[in-house]
Amino acid sequence: MIGIICAMQEEINQMLLLMKNVKQIQSFPFNFFVGSIMGKECVAALSNVGKVHAAICCQAMILNYKPKLILNVGVAGAINEELQIGDLVIASGVIQHDFDISAFPHRKKGEISGINSVEIKCTPWIMEKLINFRNDFPQISFEKGTILTGDQFVNSLEKRLNLKKEFGGLACEMEAGSIAQTAFLNKVEFGIVRSISDGANNKSVNDFNSFIDLSSKNAAKLCSKFIESL
Repeated sequence: MIGIICAMQEEINQMLLLMKNVKQIQSFPFNFFVGSIMGKECVAALSNVGKVHAAICCQAMILNYKPKLILNVGVAGAINEELQIGDLVIASGVIQHDFDISAFPHRKKGEISGINSVEIKCTPWIMEKLINFRNDFPQISFEKGTILTGDQFVNSLEKRLNLKKEFGGLACEMEAGSIAQTAFLNKVEFGIVRSISDGANNKSVNDFNSFIDLSSKNAAKLCSKFIESL
């Protein structure tokens, strides 16, 4: 069983278009969709936006469906200004930029207590297999690197520049860090796929609303290629 978690309806709609023999199961407060993609048994879930929703959804998926791996699929804002709308970002790792225990000695901003690391690394073989599909998408730029997660939609050039200065990273969004943490603690392999929907700047809301469907479609296509290859 392959697990797929999307935060928004627009994101999961693109995955459901690829899924055959879909059975919807409501497990309050989430909707799970069981079926197959490219002949592989999958369960997709709509988590809703934000770290708490995503973590609870991921834990519920692990407990109820016991996936062998989890893919978090969706859109993100660009931290790296070279990224364009629709480009694909494969996470090498994720950082929760709003987690801050740096008031304590020898602690860094973003460092997760209990894990004692700032960055949670994605499963290497999943990351490498995803990035190796770059030749199948000649019109889309592929990048591999760190994704930043926080409970905020970044709609400010100043905020984007501050995040880049403090953490680096390629893109920012609101769920991947908590899904990575949940999967890591449960010893479940995981990968993160994001397609750029906006520039995490002063026009992010307008760009996000205009391009979420296009970007979600790109991310779903990549996931379909990955699942077919398993």
